Amino acid sequence: MKIVFAGGGTGGHIYPALAIAGKLKEKVQDLEIVYMAGSKSMEKNIVEKAGYRVETLPVVAMPRKISPALVAFAWKLGVSVMKSISVLREAKPAALVATGGYVAGPPIMAARILGIPIVIQEQNSYPGVTNRKLGRFADIVFLGFGEAEKYFPSSVETVESGNPIRDGFGTAVREESSKSFGLDPAKKTLIVFGGSQGARAINNTMAEIAGDITSAGCQLIWQTGKFEYDRYSKFDNADKGIRVLPFIENMSAAYAAADLVVSRSGAMAIAEISACGLPALFIPLPTAAANHQEYNARSLVDRGAASLILERDLTSEKLLTEIKSLFNDEGLLRSRSESAKQCARTDAAETIADSIVRRFFVENRNN
Repeated sequence: MKIVFAGGGTGGHIYPALAIAGKLKEKVQDLEIVYMAGSKSMEKNIVEKAGYRVETLPVVAMPRKISPALVAFAWKLGVSVMKSISVLREAKPAALVATGGYVAGPPIMAARILGIPIVIQEQNSYPGVTNRKLGRFADIVFLGFGEAEKYFPSSVETVESGNPIRDGFGTAVREESSKSFGLDPAKKTLIVFGGSQGARAINNTMAEIAGDITSAGCQLIWQTGKFEYDRYSKFDNADKGIRVLPFIENMSAAYAAADLVVSRSGAMAIAEISACGLPALFIPLPTAAANHQEYNARSLVDRGAASLILERDLTSEKLLTEIKSLFNDEGLLRSRSESAKQCARTDAAETIADSIVRRFFVENRNN
């Protein structure tokens, strides 16, 4: 038996697919998983490390303006659809599971042409363009946020499942995790990241206050994103309690070592932070479609699990004040940690996998 996944561009599309794939492997004997990814080395490496066969597609994001780049886009889209048809014909999967990003478009089109069942997992409160445009072809759509339901046709079945996270989040041991970063588990620790691609506004601000944070007796784990790393790598100094990394593969350990998170508010970051019961200070991406990152963040702020600073209001002084205020209030940290745990949906991957098995494996076998 086989199943094909498609999704990429950022970790927010890749990791939900891997979480679902992991649960399916537990439930379906001898299941073979094929993953259709973009040509970026990041997503190919992540999926291959998980042990799955990867088929890369040359598709690129559609240009936002009329330009010669449209010709290249159209060509690569056509090539990607044809390759997707070839992969799906060879695999004969029980279903295609698409988790978003422009790379998911050609496989969805191909599955539609071939009559292969389509499952979509949408992480955000406002769906990405691929899922909005092609969601009408899905047999079922699993939603991270119930607010996204209105963007899909009423004829499409939707299930609010929460967002699937990988096993291990919330279970790593603090002492071992801190030492894996060369840090002291007894000291307060802040983790800062802007998603797998990094966030310049957050990075620039952190560069101004990193020394102040360590002078206050706290430690820092700082993911810059690979494109920003060279600019900020000079701050990396384990002896001073600062670890600067382009990308953190073992996020479970990073969360376990931390007492507080400063980050963007992508859907998957929120799901993982909540599962780990971590207080958070969110700085939403202001250019996110329909401002969905702010809405994501406010869902935790309103439940007492997080604070929020809009990027237009972000200054080094304001961020440092917020961080120190939280670190100096043990009661508030504990309260926010408990609230974060109450926001968590840790069974999402299990729920989605159970539904896929029941609908596309067991029922098909019985027919």
